[in-house]
Amino acid sequence: MYRSYCSTNKNHRTQSGEKGSEQGFSLVEVLVAILLLTVGLLALAQMQTKAVASNAFGNQLTQATFLAQDKVEELHLLNECYLEVIAKPEINWSAEDQAIVANYNSQLSDSDPGNWKETDSDSDGIMDQFEWQGPEDHTNADGPAATANPIDVTGASVANGGYTRTWYVVNNKPVTKAKTVRVQVTWGNGRKVFLDTVLSQ
Repeated sequence: MYRSYCSTNKNHRTQSGEKGSEQGFSLVEVLVAILLLTVGLLALAQMQTKAVASNAFGNQLTQATFLAQDKVEELHLLNECYLEVIAKPEINWSAEDQAIVANYNSQLSDSDPGNWKETDSDSDGIMDQFEWQGPEDHTNADGPAATANPIDVTGASVANGGYTRTWYVVNNKPVTKAKTVRVQVTWGNGRKVFLDTVLSQ
């Protein structure tokens, strides 16, 4: 009798244990798992969106820098050609020489001397901060190509979007017989890139 009772009790415990292992997940556990999965997927989607936006901005920044650098190189070449022309007597200038001088005056003249501001930030008598103020001296429409803003990365005019390329010129800065030039390219919502260079006169 004792043996039979023990055997029955053992079977009862085994059957109860088997039933417990077959119960599966509760509804709360499933909901928590779905919630965690959703949060993870949303974070992944947000990260992907930011990565796409960051790549787009990087591409635009590269293109804007290219446009600024292209204009800086063009102005350096124009300045060198101009210096060669004015070294000759004006009576000997060819039509091409005259075109170079006209192009130089169109793109490298300081049309607003007041747009350059110098300040002495530490009051030691030396001007050590420089900034451009007011309207730019030149726009992309100046020069022989006369391509109005906005422009695309190739420099061709576009109807919408694109980039706006302008530049400032100041004579006799930082020293006499020199020009300081800042080429600035803007796009989008106030984004901009600029390059400064100094040309000899």
